[in-house]
Amino acid sequence: MKDYNNDFTYFTDLIKSDSNFAYARYADGEVALMKGQPVGTNSQAFVVDNWMAPSMLTKVGRELLETLDHTESNYYYAISSDTDGKDDTLFLRSRLRTKNITFANLWINANYQRMKAFYRSLTKRAYVICNAKANTASFPFRVDEHFPFPDNCIEYWEKHGDCYIQSLLEYSTQVTNKTFFVSAGPVSEILIHAMFVTNPNNQYIDVGSSIDEFVHGRITRPYMDPNSQYAKEVSYFYE
Repeated sequence: MKDYNNDFTYFTDLIKSDSNFAYARYADGEVALMKGQPVGTNSQAFVVDNWMAPSMLTKVGRELLETLDHTESNYYYAISSDTDGKDDTLFLRSRLRTKNITFANLWINANYQRMKAFYRSLTKRAYVICNAKANTASFPFRVDEHFPFPDNCIEYWEKHGDCYIQSLLEYSTQVTNKTFFVSAGPVSEILIHAMFVTNPNNQYIDVGSSIDEFVHGRITRPYMDPNSQYAKEVSYFYE
């Protein structure tokens, strides 16, 4: 793995298959939370995704750190590459105990148009954990169940995280060989970790903002414009 184009093909083929696996994504926002760094009102997290974080280790930050110990052959970590942010890459690599590593930006940037085409070609049904405002009837693939997740995920998780995850696990433990697409900001990794631990017999994939156009009905990121410079960006690991 760790070739931007080949990894995209590998993981989209894996989603189309009957193989059960987890794919969890960690980029600058997740790293900031695990370090207890603030995420302010001038950040994309706040302006676009409606969450922020204080300068302290929050409940989300603590629980994210607890998700980094998987060594199972079918648990994959998608992390910041050297071209995305070297410090974030080093932070994550120093804590991971697996070689199952790929790109946090695998679904977006230069691969985004391919990902949209993949969603349109997907014949299997999916369970989707995403923003509560989403109209999943407009998604290009069939959604069997929508598990709504609110804005301001950091504050929400402090108050209601335990109840949310208990309710989700009551459902996810009752099904097998199903596909879960997760787009709940940095909480996604906590949800994927918990669902995989309690029932590894499904697919759990953090799809992040790659479903935003379906969720919000509009472009939310510069890379979604095929004429932008971000739509041409390819990620690399140098080692």
